[in-house]
Amino acid sequence: MEVVYAAYEAIRNGDAAAAAALVHPEITIRQSDRLPWGGFHQGLAGFREFFATVSSHISSTVEPEAVYQAGDRVVQVGRTRGIVRANGRPFDSHEVHIWRITDGLITALEIYVEDEMFLAVLGEGSA
Repeated sequence: MEVVYAAYEAIRNGDAAAAAALVHPEITIRQSDRLPWGGFHQGLAGFREFFATVSSHISSTVEPEAVYQAGDRVVQVGRTRGIVRANGRPFDSHEVHIWRITDGLITALEIYVEDEMFLAVLGEGSA
């Protein structure tokens, strides 16, 4: 769980190098492809691209409400709050992150948020 907390801290501080140091070179990231930053991303390049694309669309803070460890997975349930960069609209979404940790490195991340809400505040309507 320390790796996940360190990842949240690095992301919160905008420290891409510290975040990248926590991930396995073949990391996979999955999020709904309905979102502009979603889809499947792999490797360090995919990790960097994913977070750069998210950051180009929104400014947000993850607020964990519960964190559970289950074997090599850490599940975080909470909220993400912030604003859309293009239009200044605020958002507040329930979210779940499922992290997979192997040998102290993040090997996978699955992200679940309220797609419809995000599409609405992004100005993209229902898709």
